[in-house]
Amino acid sequence: MLDFILDFLYGATIGAIKNYRWVKWGYLNLSLAFFILYVSGSVRAMETFLSVLFIAVIIMGVWQYVLTIPLRLKIKEWENLFEEMKLKENDCLPFFQYERDLSPYTFVTAFKTTIPLSVWQNKKEAMEMLLNKKILSIVQDEENNQIISLIVQKEALPTKIDWKESFNDKESNKMYIGAGYFGAVHMDLEKHPHAFIAGETGSGKSNILKCLIHQALSKDFDVILIDFKRGVSFSDFDELVDIYFDYVPTAKILDDMVVETKKRLDLFREHRVDNIDDFNKVAHEYLARKIIFIDELAELLKIRDKAISNRLYDSIETLTRLSRAVGIHLIMGIQRPDSTIVSGQIKNNVSFRICGRFVDKEPSRIMLGCDSASRISNIKGRFIVKDNEMYEVQSFYYSSIDSYQLKPRHKIDGLAVDEEAPTRKSPLSRANEKNIAKGLDFDFSDIKK
Repeated sequence: MLDFILDFLYGATIGAIKNYRWVKWGYLNLSLAFFILYVSGSVRAMETFLSVLFIAVIIMGVWQYVLTIPLRLKIKEWENLFEEMKLKENDCLPFFQYERDLSPYTFVTAFKTTIPLSVWQNKKEAMEMLLNKKILSIVQDEENNQIISLIVQKEALPTKIDWKESFNDKESNKMYIGAGYFGAVHMDLEKHPHAFIAGETGSGKSNILKCLIHQALSKDFDVILIDFKRGVSFSDFDELVDIYFDYVPTAKILDDMVVETKKRLDLFREHRVDNIDDFNKVAHEYLARKIIFIDELAELLKIRDKAISNRLYDSIETLTRLSRAVGIHLIMGIQRPDSTIVSGQIKNNVSFRICGRFVDKEPSRIMLGCDSASRISNIKGRFIVKDNEMYEVQSFYYSSIDSYQLKPRHKIDGLAVDEEAPTRKSPLSRANEKNIAKGLDFDFSDIKK
């Protein structure tokens, strides 16, 4: 009974004031009116006022108490679970802090406790059984070690998410891949300049490449596509990018990218900068980012001509090692990772991995360092993305219709250029035209099952 009275009074006063601005101003005005009545000495008016205030507090208390009933039931449910699992310290149960959605597919529930994180993690499977919900992660707050958060799956990821142009952030260097349980998943070229995309035939690997090519072109990046299936899967981009499918021209363009990398490094040294974004801010010439997409790395590197093979390996190794800061990126698709194809140096310099499902565990271990990719659902477009963490992702589905939004480009001296903008402006000259967006407020409302 005492708890009810305290909760009731809290909801009617402090709780109502914290939750509703109009209540705060209402109580303030009532207090001012009471002070005026007190000064004027009107006893009857003060009695009337106190009666009105008492009724207002009663109404607010009941209203707030009713509104918090679902929360109280939720807290009681957690307390019962902790009691059943004997998850407590010195007879103290974890104290509920908050619960909020992280995405349409997950919510986070936080507790204050002195129970070590390792104890929570050891009881994870038992909690999943009692909750009848999947706990994706149990994490400890970086600033307050006594706050433990449970990331709980609310519903499964969709099996298909159509690509929409509203997902595209044209003003940043982020390339969006799909939706995960923790939100939109992207590749940030400034942090992760190169990537592997691994997946068996039919996994959706080429679809991710097409979606990334679309975003690169919309950002006015220079795109080079290497596809030894003669570009069949990428016919939508025939008029937009240069497609290479023979060994000699491919070796030549990769050699040219190595030369371009060294040229840019010399320019950076001359202008005393160490990355492409800083160079574009201070120099009067503009360097565009270049992205080299390779649809099947194993097909490219299996050539028996020793001289060309060495050129290809040397170029790719040099680019993965040196081109990080100069804005030249490699995104390489591979059907089945193999240590005989992907050298240790190349692998070590490509930290961003997108890995589809594999029946056996070894390809997953090569790409991710664990067998997670062998345990994900067999759904087309379902991948594990690894940067500093690992995320299960449903990649965007890209259709031929989406490529119609891109402007046809013609070539000037071998350089693909926008028909409406044959020259690029230096940021020094375009700085007054627009502000660079700081990021994308990703709208999940566009994602439909």
